[in-house]
Amino acid sequence: MNKRQQVLDTTLELISELGFHATPISLITKKSNVAAGTIYHYFTNKEDLIDTLYSDIKKEMGIALEKGIDNTANFKDKFFKIWTNLFNYYIENPKKFEYLENYANSPFIHKEIKQITRRYYQNVIDFFESGIQLGIFRNLPIDVLINMIFSNVSSFVRMIIMEEIVFSESLLNKIIQSSWDSVKIT
Repeated sequence: MNKRQQVLDTTLELISELGFHATPISLITKKSNVAAGTIYHYFTNKEDLIDTLYSDIKKEMGIALEKGIDNTANFKDKFFKIWTNLFNYYIENPKKFEYLENYANSPFIHKEIKQITRRYYQNVIDFFESGIQLGIFRNLPIDVLINMIFSNVSSFVRMIIMEEIVFSESLLNKIIQSSWDSVKIT
C-alpha cells in the first residue's frame, strides 16, 4: 500500500472511532507509521486530508452506483438498481458510510468540494433529471429529489447497523418501492 493510501485509511479508521475533532494530524502520523512530512507532502493540512478522503469515497461510491445498470432498462428498474447499489455500497463499507454521514453534517463540509464530487455520480444525476423532464419523477429541484432518495437509503442502513430492525430481502424491496412511490408521478 502506498503511503498516501495508508494515511487515508488510517484517517478513516481514526475518524470512525474518535470523530473529526478528536483526530489530530499527530495521531494520524503515529497510527499510520509515516512521518509528518509525508502527510504534508500529500496534503496541505488536516482540512485537505479530510476533503481528499471525502472525495475519494465519493468517487468509489459513484462507481458503485452505476454497477450493473442496464441502459435499456425502464426508469423503475434503473431506479431500483441505483437504490440497491447505494444500499450495498453502504452496507459493505460501514466506516465509509459513517464518514460520509458525519462529513455531511460537520463544519468541515465545503460547498465547493460537494460540487466537485458531483461529477462522480453525474450519470445518476442525469438519470433523475431526465426522469423529471419526461414527467416520470416529481418536478422538484434535483438536489431535493436526490437527497430524498439517498436519505431513505441512509436511514435504512443506519437502522440495520444499529440493529433497530432485522434485514430481509422482502423488507428491502418494500422500502425501495416506497422510495420509488415517493418520487414518481402517480
